[in-house]
Amino acid sequence: MIKTKDMKTGRDLFILYPGDYYASAIQCFIGSVTGSCVIVCLYDTIRRIGGMGFLIVPGAIGTEGIYRDQIAAQGINQMELLLGELVKLGADRKNLTAKIFGAATFRESRLSREFISTSQLRFIDQYFKSEKIPVYVDDLGGDYRRKIYFSPTDGKVYRKVLSNNDESSEFIKMELEFINRIFRNKDTFGDVILFE
Repeated sequence: MIKTKDMKTGRDLFILYPGDYYASAIQCFIGSVTGSCVIVCLYDTIRRIGGMGFLIVPGAIGTEGIYRDQIAAQGINQMELLLGELVKLGADRKNLTAKIFGAATFRESRLSREFISTSQLRFIDQYFKSEKIPVYVDDLGGDYRRKIYFSPTDGKVYRKVLSNNDESSEFIKMELEFINRIFRNKDTFGDVILFE
């Protein structure tokens, strides 16, 4: 993650790389670009605290459901890190809403990308239903990348579809490196333990 300034507003801008997450209770922007990965924006509608996470589920989820699946444990771990940051700032899980973007499929390496996209969509559906977090916006799938700016104090998301899907793009390279690293380490997360 890097911290910079948004030129139009002068607000602090936190740019997330794949695998990063950030939450804030002060006025700023959190932004990134996603392709095959998923960007999740969570917002506490009462306390006006929000956060963004950049995640991936590395592989096909088994039939036993996400809370008993070692592959889904990666996505659950990433979501819990983001939720933990929100709670530290005073957010209440009962007040959270979600806006979700990404899980695109592209022509290059189409078979593996479709595999990733399908796993992402299944994880998102099961996770947010079981956690009882309403999803207000989901812009998922397709064959294009999305640039996302999230304002954590009012929950607004600004999305731009990127027509330039050039393989040499820095964000594309970072996302592919992240996907490859997670696939190599997908068995290191173990079982998920649920706390009431």
